[in-house]
Amino acid sequence: MSSRDLASGHWPSADTCDGSDDVPDLHWTAGPSGTVSYALQLFDPDAPNGGFTHWMLANEPADFRAPMPGTGVSGTNDFGHEGYRGPCPPKGSTHRYVFTVYAVDTRLRLNVLYDHADFQKALKGHVLGQASLTATYSR
Repeated sequence: MSSRDLASGHWPSADTCDGSDDVPDLHWTAGPSGTVSYALQLFDPDAPNGGFTHWMLANEPADFRAPMPGTGVSGTNDFGHEGYRGPCPPKGSTHRYVFTVYAVDTRLRLNVLYDHADFQKALKGHVLGQASLTATYSR
């Protein structure tokens, strides 16, 4: 997994709550043989209470190498909204944010606006491979 926007290891403010909150440039290489779809997650492990989910996207087509607008099935993030919400640590702190792409052997069976627990349960036993990218953001 790679990103021109996150190549420095630090999140650009334009892609956070301090900017336009856009998904940064993301790319991944082809998954192993048998990959049917991809699932993505953005997670903040430094948030209180075990972390904070900023984004989940399931069922990206196997021939994709980047997330595309209008594709896949979005879940409900821990802000209580559907789709992507970028980094937004408390002022005066630095948090790590981890993007993970999962190569999956099926299309995940998820209801609209699924949550983190539903996402993890659907992935169980179906992940063929995964890759992660970590970057920090400070406020």
